[in-house]
Amino acid sequence: MTDDRLVISRTPGVIGHLVLVGLFGTLTAVMAFGVFGDYKPAVRIVAGVLCAVFLYCGTIEFRNYRTPPPADELIFEPTGIIRLKNGVVAWVARWEDIEKVCLSLKFREYTRYSRGADDFTLIIRPGADFDAQAAGFAREPDGDLQVSDIDLRPRDVESLLPLLVRYVDVAVEDDNTAVRTVPDEPVVTTAREEALEVVDDTVKIHVNGWDKRKMWAFRFVSLTIEVCALVVAAAAAGTVVRVFAFVVLFALFAVTMVVEGLEGATHEKKRKVVLELGPRGFYFRTYGTFVGVWWHEIDAVRWGVDHGSTYLDFLPSSDMFAIRHPRLAKLTRSDPYNAESGILDGGWYRLDRPFSVNARREFESSMRKSERVEFRETAVLN
Repeated sequence: MTDDRLVISRTPGVIGHLVLVGLFGTLTAVMAFGVFGDYKPAVRIVAGVLCAVFLYCGTIEFRNYRTPPPADELIFEPTGIIRLKNGVVAWVARWEDIEKVCLSLKFREYTRYSRGADDFTLIIRPGADFDAQAAGFAREPDGDLQVSDIDLRPRDVESLLPLLVRYVDVAVEDDNTAVRTVPDEPVVTTAREEALEVVDDTVKIHVNGWDKRKMWAFRFVSLTIEVCALVVAAAAAGTVVRVFAFVVLFALFAVTMVVEGLEGATHEKKRKVVLELGPRGFYFRTYGTFVGVWWHEIDAVRWGVDHGSTYLDFLPSSDMFAIRHPRLAKLTRSDPYNAESGILDGGWYRLDRPFSVNARREFESSMRKSERVEFRETAVLN
């Protein structure tokens, strides 16, 4: 950085490649001792193969080190802002074409878990002559243009502010994450009244879990029949009756093991789907993905039925939802896993896992006293 120029780079570094070059070089040298040392032929052959593999990997990493990746940078100069993507200029914005620049604290998705440092988003308010069709912008409802493909870290903002104020009006919006815009939803209190699972003031709903009451009823009935079969087998004098009792016993035991195995599979880490309801939002968690939404961001929820499966739909309260949650765009489809499926009418979003009967009952019980979010009529896809 100079006094009149600042480069914010997101270009991947090459130091890691250099470290790997040293690592593979060291391993190659170690294997070379095995090849030329006084060892048995089998050991020398294995060492030779490994030596060749490490030498090949080291050569690839050295080539990657000598060929740096294309530039991914946001450059601030006395003439304006330049965006480089994949080594080429994506767009250029001159200072005289910019009315105002906002550094907005990046919107946080709802989560009860701790987060790291906050990132900022660069928002440009274009002047009359600004080329709004330039690549790399996401248009907000009020006409501002959001540089959505690169986030600014706090240290970037500290370095950038002194430069920006020289050329354009600057505003810093850093209070949009923790503002309590609406009262808390009483979902936790309602869930406790319904004897649902509440952990750390959060309602835990096992989305793909089986009905707990039916499972306990099944276990009780199967255990009762198994005990009766044992009693009959022990008390019966006839061979036929005894054999029949043991057949019933082992058949029911096998069925019970199968049912328990299928039910237990829904609790495995890679298969378990959990919906967490908090006083200020919900958090939908699957293996490797999550969706976090504040209650004040949505107006209504409903059940959506598609091909016999029931999903939870929610309706955002404003057009800003799409700007704040760009990665949730796929949830606007009736089938989030099918890119060719139709878009839901009316601006609805759909969580991408079907809800079991037990999960639907627990969700409806928790939302029974909701003060703001409306429960709409079930939508059935024809």
